[in-house]
Parts: sequence; C-alpha cells; structure tokens
Amino acid sequence: MRLAIFSKLFWLATTSAVLINCGGGNGDDGDQSNNSSLGDDADAVIADIPIAYIRRSLPLDEETGTLIANDVLNPRQFIAGAQLFIRDRADANAAEINLSARVFGDDAQYDVKDLVTNNDGSKLLFAMRAPEIEDADEDEQPTWNIWQYDLTTDELNRIISDDITAEDGQDVSPAYLPDGRIVFSSNRQVRSKAILLDDGKPQYAALTDDRQEDGFVLHVMDEFGTNLQQITFNQSHDLQPTVLPNGLIVFNRWNRKGGNNRLSLFTTRPDGQDTQELYGYNSQNTGNDDSAAIFFDPRILADGRVLTILRARESNNWGGDLMAIDYDNYSDIGQDIYLPISEEPGVAAANPGQESIAFADVIVDNDPTTIALNGYFSAATELYDDTPRLLVARTDCRLQDPASGDILGCVASNLAIEGITEADPLYGLWIYNLQNLTLQPLFAPTPGYMYTDVVSFGVRPENTFLADRQGGVELDSDLVNEGAAVLHIRNVYELAGESEIDVTALADPALFSADERPARFIKIEKPVSQPSQEILDFSNAAFGYSNVMREIMGYAPVEPDGSVKTLIPTDVALTLSLTNAAGQRVSGTTSVWFSARPGQTIESHDLNVGLRRLDETQASTNPGAPMDGYNFPNTEPLLIARTGETMAETWARINGIRRLSVDLIYQDEWTNPTVRAKDPSFAYQYANLQTPAPVSDVCQSQWRSECRVTINYPDHIQPIWDLNRQELDDVGNVIVDNTCTLCHNTQNENGGAQVPAGQLELTQSPLDTNNRYRSFLDVGAGDVELELNEDGVLVPRLELLLDGNGNPIPVRDGDGNVIYQTDADGNILLDANGNPVPEYQTTSVGNPGPLTPGAAVASPEFFDRFAEGGSHAGRLSQDELKLIAEWLDLGAQYYNNPFAAPLN
Repeated sequence: MRLAIFSKLFWLATTSAVLINCGGGNGDDGDQSNNSSLGDDADAVIADIPIAYIRRSLPLDEETGTLIANDVLNPRQFIAGAQLFIRDRADANAAEINLSARVFGDDAQYDVKDLVTNNDGSKLLFAMRAPEIEDADEDEQPTWNIWQYDLTTDELNRIISDDITAEDGQDVSPAYLPDGRIVFSSNRQVRSKAILLDDGKPQYAALTDDRQEDGFVLHVMDEFGTNLQQITFNQSHDLQPTVLPNGLIVFNRWNRKGGNNRLSLFTTRPDGQDTQELYGYNSQNTGNDDSAAIFFDPRILADGRVLTILRARESNNWGGDLMAIDYDNYSDIGQDIYLPISEEPGVAAANPGQESIAFADVIVDNDPTTIALNGYFSAATELYDDTPRLLVARTDCRLQDPASGDILGCVASNLAIEGITEADPLYGLWIYNLQNLTLQPLFAPTPGYMYTDVVSFGVRPENTFLADRQGGVELDSDLVNEGAAVLHIRNVYELAGESEIDVTALADPALFSADERPARFIKIEKPVSQPSQEILDFSNAAFGYSNVMREIMGYAPVEPDGSVKTLIPTDVALTLSLTNAAGQRVSGTTSVWFSARPGQTIESHDLNVGLRRLDETQASTNPGAPMDGYNFPNTEPLLIARTGETMAETWARINGIRRLSVDLIYQDEWTNPTVRAKDPSFAYQYANLQTPAPVSDVCQSQWRSECRVTINYPDHIQPIWDLNRQELDDVGNVIVDNTCTLCHNTQNENGGAQVPAGQLELTQSPLDTNNRYRSFLDVGAGDVELELNEDGVLVPRLELLLDGNGNPIPVRDGDGNVIYQTDADGNILLDANGNPVPEYQTTSVGNPGPLTPGAAVASPEFFDRFAEGGSHAGRLSQDELKLIAEWLDLGAQYYNNPFAAPLN
C-alpha cells in the first residue's frame, strides 16, 4: 500500500468553511455525508440554472469484478449502462428527467458521454451509442452518434438524421462553434478518404501510427448534420475539442510519430488553419512523483483559463485532480511565452503555468496500491451563475477490507489494516466553491453507480467568431484552387530558440561555399495511410526494416541563410528533414506531424512546424535583412531585400515562391560572380534513370500537390542491381561488364557455384515465403559468409566458439561427456600425440550489410565505393545513388504501398 499524505491533507475552516474529513465514514456505501462537510450558507443558494449529467452503473469486468478503466485513447470504447439526466436547477429536490430513455427506454444498455452546452444555455450536445447487437461482428455494431437536446423546445434529435450517414463513422466529443456549427472528433476522415481515392486507392479510415485503431480527427458539420468537413490531419487521435473565448478550438492531440507517445493540448481555427501547440507537449509527467498524466476533457473557466481533469490516460478510477491551465502566458510548465525558451521545458518552476484548484492534494499516479486520502474528481464544469463555483463529480476516499470485503472509511485505524486497498469509487455530484474551498453535496451517490459527465446550462459570453478564410479574400485563390499552401521557415538550423550556426555569416558566399553549408535541401515526406486488416490483410514483411511506410512529396533548396520558402501539399500529414547535396538525410525528421489547408501560409522559426506557438515572443535566430533596400553581402545585386526578410522571402517576392521538386536540382542563384565563381550546378533526376521511376512523368516535369514518390524495393531498387551495365566496342563486343548481379551472385557465368563478391548477393533469389529477394537481406541486415567446400558446394563459413580464455569449446552429449571426431568407419580420430580430437562448437560467420536502413549518411562503406577514387567509381550514377539514399532514409521498406504487398 502506498499512502499519499500531503500538507493539505487536513485543513482548518475559516468563517466560510469547516473541516473536510477524509475519514470518519460509517462504512455505508450509500452515504458520503459523513465523509465531507457542507460549506457555508451561501453555497446552499442555488440559482435556477438547469444542469445535465451522466449517471452510469459501475463498469465492472464480468470475469474479474474489477472496475473497467476509462481509456482516453480508445474513443470508441463502449461501456453499457450510462444514462443522461437533466434537472431544471442544481438542486436535489428538482425533478430528474431521463433524456436518453426517450430514445432507448429505461432498461436498454446503451452508453452516453461528452456533454456540452452552447453559450446561451439553450442547447445540449452529447455522444450516444445504441446497445450492443448480440452475436453481431464489430463492424455491424452501432456507432457513436452526436445528439442534441433543445431546452427551449424540449426536442431531442440525432444531428445526422440519415441512418446510413450516421452509421458511417464513430462521432464523439462534440462542441458548439460560435456560428452554430459543431466541431467533433471522428474516424470518418472524409477529406483523407477523398485523397486516397485521388491516389488510386480505395477509401478507408487510416489507422493511427501504432496501427491499433482508426484515427479520430476533428471534423465540422452544420447543425443539420450536413456539410461535413475534416479540419485536422493527424496520424493519431485528435480528441475532446472545445472552443476558447478567442474562437480557437483547443483539443487533445496524440503524437505517436516515431518514438513519441505524447498527449497535449493543441489549437486550430474552425477551418483547420494555424494548427499549433497550445500547452503541455513537454509536460507529460505532471502527476505525483513525476508520473504520467494528461489534461482530460478541457473546458473553459470563467477567468479564461482551461479547466481539465489531470489524470492517467487509462484511468482505473476514472478520476484525477482539478487543474487550471494558464495558456495565455505559458506553453508548458515553467515555459513563459514571453521569456526565452527554457532549457528544461516541462519542469516545474516558480510560475508553473498550471495549478491544482482542488481543496486539497489529489493524487494522480494510477498506481493501484495508492490510497488517495482526498478522493478524486471525474468531471467538472463552471456553474455559470456569477459565483466562483463549479459543479463537480467527486468521490471520497474509500477503503475495502481485504478479508471481509467491507467498505471502510479512511481513518487511521482502517489505514493500518494489512493489505488494505482503495475501494471502487463512489462518485456523487457536488457544488464546489473555488473562493472558499468548500464542498456541498448536491445529491448523494448511489451504490453501484457513478457520475462521469456534468454540464450547466448557465449563460456565458459568446466566443469570438472566426470565419473560415476565403480564397480571393484572406487566401490566395490560385493556391486554394491548386490545393497548395506556403511554408516559410526562417532558420532550419534553429532548435529550441537557439542556433549553433551563425546564419548571417553562413549566408555570405565569400565566407562559405554551398558545399560548406550543413544542409542543401529540405525534404518533405508523408506517411502512407494504413488500412485495417479487415480492409487489406497484407504481410507485415512489407514494412521491411521499418514499421512504417512513407512517401516523398518533394524537395526545396535551403537558402544560404538557412531559410526556406516553398509551396507544399495540403490536407495530409507531413514531416520535414534536411539533406546534403546527394539527397542523404543529415537531420532527424520533425517531432510531430503537421499539415496545411489550401491557401494557408505557415510561418515557423524552425523545422518543428506547429510545435512552437505563434504568440511566443522570442525572436528568430535569423533576423533577416536589417533595412529596406538591403543587399545580402556578396550576393547578386538585383536581389534586394526588405526589412526583416529572409533570403527565402526575398527570392519568393522577386521570382515567385519556389515549388517542390521530386528531383535534386541546384543552381547557385545568390553568389555575386564578381566576388567569386558561382558554385557548380547539378541535377539528380528520375528522368535519367534506366530503370522504373518511383513517381509519374507528370510529377517529374512539374510538381503538383498530388505528387508522391513511392519507392518499393522490388520495383525500384532491385532493378538497379539487375540493370545490364555492359560496355561494348564499335562492333558490339563486350569490353567490360559492370552489371551488379554478375559478380554479386552465388552462380558464375557458367552456372557454377561461386562466393558472391564482397559476400553480397544482389540477385532475385528468393529469401523467404513472403516472396522477398535475397538481395534485400544482404544489403541491409546482412547474412552469413559463404565458402566453397571441397565438393564445390556453397556452405556457411564457420568459426570456432571460444571460451573466456580464448580456448575452443568442445561439444558435449546430454550427460556432459565430450564428443570426439570420428572417421568414416566411426573410429575416433587422434592427434599427433595420440589424443582423441574433440568436436568443437562452431558458429557461422556473420556478414553485415553495406547499407544502414534509416540512415543513408551512415552508409559510407557503400556510397564511397562509387565516388571518385572508389573501387566502383562511376558504376552507379548519381541519380541511382540518390534513389538508393531515399529508400534507405524512408526506412528501407520492402513496399511503401500496402496495396502492392502480397496478401496473407
């Protein structure tokens, strides 16, 4: 047992409060009145403001009898037994009306969640799911739908009235926008499905990054359930949206990209533009003793702060602490947006950015052995009655005797019982006064039931209306029609507000040549949407050396000062990285996915687009031009900058915004030739390949938002090894044959066995039952070394296993006796001294592959062979080497298109 005791465990009442006792109960499940006291008389005055709440039967596992955890990352989780009630005021004597029973009846086992009211207190939104259909498959079960109750007309209706459309997706977490539209989280992915169709794939809901669940992202619809639009494009879930006073939508974004696993608050406009971090990306461990915690169910306090329940992702007790977040001034614990970026964001400081507003310390750690003496909160909302009061769902501390199973109060004598544990929570509804820190029970909890959602119909100020930006007004109509956006990065070398590189000096061609700059291009990639197994049951072997699939969208040059301005595709998740002149990645990819909407312009200080708030005041490490009419030192005299412009902005204003290219093309457009010679130009292009290109001819001629570079090993890499590279004389005689598979083959020209050159086989010999080629293994993971035995047969080359002293280890039988070598007649062989010769343990000799999956730049042994002076100089073209580098940096997958992969 872990007993959590804090300084606020017991606290004395002032004139407006009395002692809150976390123990002293009589052990009766049905009455918590002995465990927490009433507040002052003022709290007993309840305005005639209607409230709504969800009461559900205690969700117990049928087999274990334990409480089923509430998992925020399982938005379609269905736990039968919830009911939605409304009262015309927050008073136990007010009549209770079961709204949800109007749809399914009193005894039906349905589920309800995610209550929210509009600002004028006239309407209620919620998510509800019909009961399970017995013996039906998962895809035949009812889905979560958005419902609305109109308080003024007493009408209850499903927002999407059409049954087929309603059942086409799982819709949860609704919220009203200021114009009456509804934002919600759903796996519908309506825009993403349309893009899949444009890509020549069937429409399906893409899985999250961990491939466990359909991704839930934000959508908007009108109050009639029509005009459905997808507004976010995360590769994992975007959940629990609500609207801030400034009109932005705040929501919980799950970032599962790469090795990340973070859930934090982001914001976006109602049209999906300006999506960015709001709070908590680096504040993942803000529970007790630095345990992981999330900001569950964000809502707005009257003072403008965000109110959340700080709790575990998968909460065994369904509750946590009341937390208020000062997002106006902080982006993380200890990270003031008006101060330089902290060296340790997410670490508590004197002004942390978030604070508990509970009456006493509430434990957040999800440790089943913890006993939280001050109980938990499962839900909270402002009353909106012009008082500093909240309506909360809360449970007192409750214990369960390990021997008898009796429910006990949290008093010292009971806490001393060996093996004592927390009992299941008993959530009731309370009025909580933030000013006096007093709790008043609204109505007592019922044994076997709990309250999980609560809202008030109190009137509150309208949020700012942010109209959707329009082409030809706020947005460039040509970009909107093209489905493109603009990305401007001031300094690709900046990290956390600092740059180790002096970009002002780097920008001067007299000081640095292009080859001396750390990066030459920015590469933009997108994830490949993964279908569920029900849609396409393909072999995991398709992922090759990775567990993801990726496509390249294109490249843009990094200007001499580290800036980039280019067109980018829209309505897809994107990530960035830097490459050298050969197209080899020289940086990691960005920490989070980002996306753009058509016509949008994204401004970023660094590569981590969307992970730094636009209102943070720390200046960019690239100040740009100091004045109008400025000519960057030693650059072309006609490239005249304006105050603050980066080189990328100057170029775009004078020559037009650069377009991405699927090829690596460089031309020195900055160096003043009167200062020094311009840097050499080059073009590494798919059009120069003699093997199939991984992108269409149209995209090679001019980039469009729909362009994808999709590299599949058997279609695009293996043909490089197979390509005939014979050089002929004038009469057709072979002078030299540099075909890769001639030497890197286990068979010679006459069909006889041979050890492949460099122990590297590059043929299409089968590797496994997944129809993969042997070359795929040899170039990446490598294989065992081969040798010819005395019979001319290829066999693995073996070496002796040695003990710690360097001596060979003999083979022993089951009884531990040494086994000796014998001749063909079974006679033991003797050495020169007449001693029997033992059998020794051997192992095959490994041969690592020459390529490093995921890091082309870490494969110099391979690429240097083809450089000038290398053993294979000129045998592969720069265009081919670029393609190989791209394949490696994407992750060295066997396929980057699941529909090209063999089925199970």
